[in-house]
Amino acid sequence: MLTGRLLLLLALFCLPTLALANISNAHPHTETSANLICHSLACQHLAQLYTPAFAALQQESEPSTQTEMSKSRRMIRETRNIGIMSLGIMAVLFVMPENISKWDRSEMTFSNLGDKWIENNKAGPVWDQDEWPVNYIGHPYFGAAYYVVARNQGLTPLESGAYSFAMSTFLWEMGIEALAEIPSKQDLIVTPLIGSVVGEAFFTWEQRIKANQNELMGSRALGNTTLFLLNPAGSLSARINRAFGDDEPVTGAYTQLVYSPAYQRFEPGSGYTAEPSWVGVKVGFLF
Repeated sequence: MLTGRLLLLLALFCLPTLALANISNAHPHTETSANLICHSLACQHLAQLYTPAFAALQQESEPSTQTEMSKSRRMIRETRNIGIMSLGIMAVLFVMPENISKWDRSEMTFSNLGDKWIENNKAGPVWDQDEWPVNYIGHPYFGAAYYVVARNQGLTPLESGAYSFAMSTFLWEMGIEALAEIPSKQDLIVTPLIGSVVGEAFFTWEQRIKANQNELMGSRALGNTTLFLLNPAGSLSARINRAFGDDEPVTGAYTQLVYSPAYQRFEPGSGYTAEPSWVGVKVGFLF
């Protein structure tokens, strides 16, 4: 993702340096995230004098990952994209050797897909005979993929776990995959349960790498590769959004309070020029 910053510096007012004390009357419960940027030792000293006034401004505001689009609308869009990806996975498995997919392609014809789906769901779930890496590595990984998508759209861990359960159970196991085979008991349990635990770890690591400018061990390439592996569904979903033309150009925003104290500047031929103190707001947008 390309990141750009549109910086807007608004000069709010000019005032003597000591007038900074007036800011201490600001409402302490404001919802605007900001932080103080000092350009001189004098500014740092004044900030220390008015520590209570700037207590809420000490932390760097994190770029918002949520735009004005409602959470429900974002989740509908992500679910659409996951459905598209699931159909793609189904197509890949269909053309793979039957000893890998365990699917009898002779029974998978357009004329009997509906009857086959009903038959498989009525017969299941059963304990499948898939290899343990498929059941206990592959399926938890996909469960984690569903979970991380939900977490990145602002859902809580509990909500994301429920989303992982819904996607792995009704979209895949008893949905698309039931066109080819009987639902599996292991997959119904392991995919969302272990997947949610692994997914929360993936989400945490993803946020840490993003906070480090997408670098891992000093490498941007390694960081981006790891981000894709931690959130493959989210990465592919972003590409699907762009293909549909409904990706969001602005991915985040932040604000910062900027203070510059009064000072004198010497210019050859003009002598000293007095510069008044000022306070402003810097607004940044991430693309």
